[in-house]
Amino acid sequence: MRLLIEGGSGKCNSENAPGGVCTSHGGQPALGRCGDRGVRGNCKTPSVEPAEIVLACADYNAVLEALHWTSWTAASATAVGTLVYNDCTPNCAEGHFHHVPGTRVTLTVPSRSAGGQHVWSEVQENPEPPGYETGPYHGGPQPLPQGPI
Repeated sequence: MRLLIEGGSGKCNSENAPGGVCTSHGGQPALGRCGDRGVRGNCKTPSVEPAEIVLACADYNAVLEALHWTSWTAASATAVGTLVYNDCTPNCAEGHFHHVPGTRVTLTVPSRSAGGQHVWSEVQENPEPPGYETGPYHGGPQPLPQGPI
């Protein structure tokens, strides 16, 4: 199987990486290993251990940023970062952005996208973004993009 993972830390091709370890453009070891599952943090391209994950791809009104990954395994990936969200009061155009540092992030449910890429399909934040207490994702994970948006 040939798998290409591209992200902020460089490119990795599972057929030609020595020992399956990804390297950056400068030859230094990059985050992750070839064959790891990616996440469409920018809503378009899967990457391993991205610095941010956009939760609201349509308008960028909810983003997990400054992510520091503590674990990236075949079963799940965990990080700590800052949740940035728009309160959309009185509407999203006039709303204010709030920052919640120390947000814990867990990626789960590995799957294969329509394009054949290995990606995470669900994300759980703790604390949950405001509004989730009554929404469809209350108390549980929310879906991640399986293809470019």
